[in-house]
Amino acid sequence: MQTGNVPPGAAAGDGHGHRNAMSARGWQEIGWNGISLLVPGSWHPAVILESYLLFEEDYRPVFEIRWQQGRGRFPARRLLRKLERSLGEARIDPWQPPADWLAALSGCQVHGFRWRQAEAGGRGLLFHNPATGRSVLLRFHLDQAANAAYCARVVGSLYEQPPAGDHTWAVFDIRARLPARMRLAGQRFLPGSYAIDFRQDHLLVSLLRFKPAEELLRGRSLADFGDHLAQGAALVPGSAPDTATWQDGGSAARRLLRRLQRKKAYHQLILWHVPEKNVILGLRVKSNRPIPPSRVRTIREGYIAL
Repeated sequence: MQTGNVPPGAAAGDGHGHRNAMSARGWQEIGWNGISLLVPGSWHPAVILESYLLFEEDYRPVFEIRWQQGRGRFPARRLLRKLERSLGEARIDPWQPPADWLAALSGCQVHGFRWRQAEAGGRGLLFHNPATGRSVLLRFHLDQAANAAYCARVVGSLYEQPPAGDHTWAVFDIRARLPARMRLAGQRFLPGSYAIDFRQDHLLVSLLRFKPAEELLRGRSLADFGDHLAQGAALVPGSAPDTATWQDGGSAARRLLRRLQRKKAYHQLILWHVPEKNVILGLRVKSNRPIPPSRVRTIREGYIAL
């Protein structure tokens, strides 16, 4: 498993240490809470939790990954028994992973398994990286012989993002780079509307995404569209045509009132229209301290539509 010593996407990137979000062969980058990997473009995230992702193809599960940080011994047998109990009548048997899978996970303690549950079944891996203390469970709901190349590439692309620096967050059609110290606080993926929330000390950051922009902006401006999202902040005049900014800091009395209401004293919302992607992206930042413009600018520049 690649770790922070290897640039993200070194195995499947563009030659400059950057992973291609969607390659010519239809593979897409996924980055979530310290883990990144490549999956076929036809695999869609169906369940997204803090440390768990389930992918489907044609409304059927094809792959899932779960990870956790731990200390001390790696309780592989206990974890596999727990998995078997969660599968009901299914039985889990040991399985020897292919050599290329094991090579991709060099340095890790690896346990391969297979299971059969009613008409479903597949192969999986449970492994632990002693260097980082992270344990990962993979399950492929696929016929191994027919999908060996797909599975091998997914396993080979797995990358543990370093605990320092920036982390990649990439899912569906959005991608962002955020400081590793920012922790996931929540996520909402609704039809046409996404929001991913992060927290770092006194700072709250939300990445927003709205689509289709063409319909959402029909007959109204970006400022009109975003007015209901501003939460009382004032529209800042003089923004670029495809950008709208709201800001609320105000007087000392107003900041005190917001604190008494258990709200952050400073609040900034930026929306920008990306016509070529037919999407509206947004960044909301809240804090009890003044928000440095350079920090907002850096986060915004790292947030793109794919």
